[in-house]
Amino acid sequence: MDLLSSILVPGIFGARMEDVGQPVFLVAGEEALVAKAAPKRRREFALGRACARAALAALGHDAVTIGRRENGAPLWPEGVVGSITHTSGYAAALVAKTERFSGVGLDAERVGGVTENLWPRLFDTAERDYLEGLAEAECKLAATLFFCAKEACYKAWDMQAALPFREIRITRTRSGFIATRSLESLEGRFAVQDDLLLAAAWF
Repeated sequence: MDLLSSILVPGIFGARMEDVGQPVFLVAGEEALVAKAAPKRRREFALGRACARAALAALGHDAVTIGRRENGAPLWPEGVVGSITHTSGYAAALVAKTERFSGVGLDAERVGGVTENLWPRLFDTAERDYLEGLAEAECKLAATLFFCAKEACYKAWDMQAALPFREIRITRTRSGFIATRSLESLEGRFAVQDDLLLAAAWF
């Protein structure tokens, strides 16, 4: 079972792609969205859209152009919620029908990328205290998980404001994590392989 499949629940469909330099194409409507972007951004966008179209095909939506909303989030077909993510050398997407899920979020990060100088912007005092009490290797993993889980929840909640990372509290559980924000909470799952961590949340 691949890393993405290991965190899915029934009703959510996913697709992932390792970036090994293979050709990746955009359909006409998507190409226009990154026509002026740098090559790196264009490739990340193309990889993510390729994963999204594959996930949509598994859901029963073929030959779909995935647009972009004003806030930059993907514009999914009617009746679908989803999420796209990409990090160095990897892209993935999740989709689900709105009759079963109100929101889906996915994020991928490389372990170790969330360095200590970023903590004050990303984590509240309790989270920073927790991280400071861990050994180095576990600290890198936990910091990456906290960031990744918050990003996934931000997408699942379809939040429009600037990323309020410190407003989202992540608590690890035996099977994944729980995210809380004000009176709302989400459950999620995560998986790690080598230096790649994936986190997904839904409701």
